[in-house]
Amino acid sequence: MIMNPTSLSQSRMAVASTQLHGAAAVARRYGAFRVPTSCRLPHHPLASSTKLSISTSGVGGKPFGFGAKVATKCANENIRAEELNLRSNQAGELVAAVEGVTPQKRSAKIHDFCFGIPFGGLLFCMGLLGYFFSRSTVSLVLGVAPGFATLFLGILSLKFWRSGRSSFLFILGQAAISGVLAWKYSHAYLLTNRILPWGFYASLSTAMACFYAYVLLAGGNPPPKKLAPAS
Repeated sequence: MIMNPTSLSQSRMAVASTQLHGAAAVARRYGAFRVPTSCRLPHHPLASSTKLSISTSGVGGKPFGFGAKVATKCANENIRAEELNLRSNQAGELVAAVEGVTPQKRSAKIHDFCFGIPFGGLLFCMGLLGYFFSRSTVSLVLGVAPGFATLFLGILSLKFWRSGRSSFLFILGQAAISGVLAWKYSHAYLLTNRILPWGFYASLSTAMACFYAYVLLAGGNPPPKKLAPAS
């Protein structure tokens, strides 16, 4: 059987078209026509930068994207460095201020000898007067002796305070004497019901005992003015 030349050429073209479609499908599936990585052009950092722009007002150029990013990053780093330096300087000044100022020692608002010396002098003098007029040994025991001891401890407390040393023991001794006197005078007042001298002495001794207790609990005498910053 003899085929027509026209139909023969059409069948050949159909076969060729089918082969081309099959090759294209295989290429799409397996990536036969992908360009190898080694053959690709390298991506330059400046390739994504903004190109030269031409407008009606003239020819102008926008800054490169990479260069702008680098400049912005450097500016941010400089600002951060300045902020860190400023904070470091402030911290150093704060530490120096804290080191320069030492915490002040806790103390009472008034010294023990401010009231202790007058109280001791009053007891001593009144005890002597009572002994001279009545020749009573009670005036010596409850007036002269405790008055002299309180006066002596108050003077020692004053000397120690001026030298910057602690006068805690002297305050404690005066407090003990005042407590004993308050008890003895109160007992004498309850027995005799006499306001003078026992009621007056009992009230005064009790007030002084409370005062000494306050000075002790508050931390002792306040330091002298010339030693106040160092203490």
